[in-house]
Amino acid sequence: MPRDDNPIEKEGTLGYVIKVQQVIDFVVLSELQDGKQLYVSELDKKIAAILGGIGVNDSYLSARLRKLAENGHVIREWGGDDRYNRYYSITDSGNEYLMQMLRELPERVRLARKVYSNFEKYIARYN
Repeated sequence: MPRDDNPIEKEGTLGYVIKVQQVIDFVVLSELQDGKQLYVSELDKKIAAILGGIGVNDSYLSARLRKLAENGHVIREWGGDDRYNRYYSITDSGNEYLMQMLRELPERVRLARKVYSNFEKYIARYN
């Protein structure tokens, strides 16, 4: 006899739902399109504006920018003689990564909406 007569078929896994790093990577790379060069502080403000006032921790943003640079998606350069102020620009590899995310993220966002909506309903059961 089967353990579950009415199994729920999984549409995906939580690991496939959109991740914070993907949100940051997408916003950073999309904002660097068309030859723009932006400083970390400018990218931080743009992320918060795009996400309706929800920002990102400074150290996490710096870590993501470092990772994007290590992967060859952005170039980090010093701004003038200010050794603490770097600006970023996108590379061809970064454009390719952005296009890949553009193909994948809409489905991940759809799943994230579904997960959060269902989880919100589940939480409400306990209020």
